[in-house]
Amino acid sequence: MRVGLIAMLRTANDGGLRGEMMLAGRSVIAWQASLMQMLGAERIICLAADPAADQLAALREAIESKGGQFHQVARFSALTAMVRADDELIVMLDGLVPDPSVVRAALGADGSSGLRAVATLPAEHPLARDFPQDFERIDAARHWGGILAMRGAGVQKLADFPEDADAISLLLRIALQSSVPGRDLAAQKPTNGSWQLAHDAEALALHERALLARAAPPADWRAPGPALATMIASRAAARGFGQAGIAAGAIAVLLMLAGIIAAAAGHPATGLGLAGLGVLAAQTAAAFTQTTTRLYGAPDQPGAAKKGMVAADCLAAVTLWLSLAPLGVWEPLAAMGPMVVGLMRLYSVSATGAAVPASRDRASLLLVLAFASLPGWLPELLSCLALGLVAALLLRVREE
Repeated sequence: MRVGLIAMLRTANDGGLRGEMMLAGRSVIAWQASLMQMLGAERIICLAADPAADQLAALREAIESKGGQFHQVARFSALTAMVRADDELIVMLDGLVPDPSVVRAALGADGSSGLRAVATLPAEHPLARDFPQDFERIDAARHWGGILAMRGAGVQKLADFPEDADAISLLLRIALQSSVPGRDLAAQKPTNGSWQLAHDAEALALHERALLARAAPPADWRAPGPALATMIASRAAARGFGQAGIAAGAIAVLLMLAGIIAAAAGHPATGLGLAGLGVLAAQTAAAFTQTTTRLYGAPDQPGAAKKGMVAADCLAAVTLWLSLAPLGVWEPLAAMGPMVVGLMRLYSVSATGAAVPASRDRASLLLVLAFASLPGWLPELLSCLALGLVAALLLRVREE
């Protein structure tokens, strides 16, 4: 079994526990537990004082809901009974928030059996120089990098030390004495951007902004709808709204169904406006999912987002049809609505250039069409759009 050991004992500059500090809607200790799970830890043990048990209850529930085990212990003597000799133990520095990809590369955790490594930093590295009490010196040229993996048999040696000793520091020394090989992190270039220590709230806030900037899909304001959805999703992720994607998806479905009903009842402006807001909600749900999967290091699933936007396009096409031909009305020009949606999808995947982002912005299109329907210009505008898209596609084919 692979076991992860984390701790919530050391304090930050403001006097609070490092593990309690918030980073992009998650506590630092939750970030560490999530990384342990990504590294394959089936059991996670947290060294924390007894009063912290209530604060860790939510973390325990989240881990156990995924089939993992979580234990909070106040004394490291309990570790000898919880870690077996044939277990693999991964130990992380209190308050460290490393980049998952750097950790996996440094420890060789992907597909590895018999994981044994001590991550090291060169003595001249800024982290080793600024935080020598955390990134302890190993020898004249190296400091500990903040994470290690060793056999569980070494935990039994903790019984020889007093209870007031630093368990993680002791395990580092035991690993080194057991000839666990070192892995130099210098090749991975760990900096305060990918190897963050939660020592200061201001530094953590800067790190949060950098994380969100890397995780969020690029915002292109040539397409205002997706850009606005990205901005909303980034702010929701920063505030820890874990269910924001599900909520946005549910709102999208409700708004688009309401738009279809309104259009079928003969209110095209209302129907198209509701459909436009529904597509914006769907884009927000997709952006939130993409942001959180990148933010937390989970595998990206672009297929689910694509299916959601295909469904949104289908509902938008139905709304456009009914806006031109409400229930009980026969109008051949109603086919222009689905045709425009189809041509925009075709153009967005086959063309290049400055107009492509706008062709993917279905929310802005529907809202513009909603205003156009007020004076009765909807059929004419759809006809012009269809003609323009056909011309653009024909020019694209001729260029190729």
